[in-house]
Amino acid sequence: MIYYILALIMGLAVALQAPINSALGRDLQSSPIIAALISFFIGTICLAILAYYNGLFHASLFKALTTQTWWKFLGGVLGAFFVFGTIFLSPKIGLTSMFLVVLFGQLIMSMLLDNMGAFSLSVRPISWEKVSGICVVFAGLLLFFSREIVK
Repeated sequence: MIYYILALIMGLAVALQAPINSALGRDLQSSPIIAALISFFIGTICLAILAYYNGLFHASLFKALTTQTWWKFLGGVLGAFFVFGTIFLSPKIGLTSMFLVVLFGQLIMSMLLDNMGAFSLSVRPISWEKVSGICVVFAGLLLFFSREIVK
């Protein structure tokens, strides 16, 4: 149960992060790129401090970094894209619209990755219940955006 509560708190935090970063971007040359850069810089400092105090900085870590395949570093690129995207899109389409579409994309990709057992995840096959649930979410999106679709 604690993991689900943590996931809920993460969702609340991401919803807060977008408007906070957007406000920062507006005040710094109206630049979502600068706001994302500062957000990642501060996040990097926080994580470095946590890693340091947990004794995780040692030579074997840096040696292991040199043996990784290139695609394992794409998480940073994808994270930067996400943060930049939330800063850029939230003032244009609104937080709720943005996160509903983001959530829909996450659900589709997550279901596909779970089904494949990609990146050493446990295989969780696609089922009619999961597809039905995503269809319900899609129907909710259509309902939510119905006024905008009609325009």
